[in-house]
Formats: sequence, C-alpha cells, structure tokens
Amino acid sequence: MSNNKASSSRGHPGMQFSTAMGTPETKRKMLLYRRLLCRELARDGKTPQEIARARNITLQEQDQGRFPKS
Repeated sequence: MSNNKASSSRGHPGMQFSTAMGTPETKRKMLLYRRLLCRELARDGKTPQEIARARNITLQEQDQGRFPKS
C-alpha cells in the first residue's frame, strides 16, 4: 500500500520508457534524457556560429584523445 504511494510521487508520470521504473537501465535513460535536455536548453541562447565553434573544439579534443568527464 505504501509502495504505490512512494512510487507514484517519484519520477515524471508523463514520461514512459520501455523498461520498468527503478531499474538501472531506466535510471541511465533518465540521466541521458536530462543531459540532452540541458544541452538543448543551453543551445537555445546561442547563435549557430557559437554552436558550430563549440562542436569543432569538442571534435578536435576528441581527435587528440581528450574526452569530457561526464
């Protein structure tokens, strides 16, 4: 009885994944979704040139073997 209340208060009721809530895979998907959403919101305030410049810098760093710690 208390399990239903606890599980319904967490998470986003409008979002559904193909895996059950609470599993490690679902948690990974939620973290990925949150990261992608943050990136998308950060891009809203930038010009296309700024976005391209940031992408090119990231690609150059990856070519040199440096990867972001995220």
